Amino acid sequence: MSTNLLFSRDLSGLNTYSPQFSTNKYSATLATGTHSTITVPSTHAVWIMYVRLQPSGWVWCARNATAAIPAGGTFAASNSDLISGAVEYKRTVYAGDVIDFITNNATCVIGVSFYQVSYP
Repeated sequence: MSTNLLFSRDLSGLNTYSPQFSTNKYSATLATGTHSTITVPSTHAVWIMYVRLQPSGWVWCARNATAAIPAGGTFAASNSDLISGAVEYKRTVYAGDVIDFITNNATCVIGVSFYQVSYP
């Protein structure tokens, strides 16, 4: 069974972001220049993907495309998002999407969790 993304309330009664532990969790140790993919579960139509890296990690991520590490010193169009180990990365994804990751670190530990989204 998948974990619903639910919001909690703080002491003032306001909504707060505090997800439960996901039942759809994956982890890997990425090697430099090697692509690693994960397919979004198909049991629900819409998901929130939550990615965490080791603190010194850098990973490029693409949805339904091949992630790429920038090659030059000038700006160019890209299909990839940079994920830093210093921030939490959250994105809406859909059943069957293929998420591609690549790093230019020697190695990078990554964790990916999915939360199903139910719209009223």
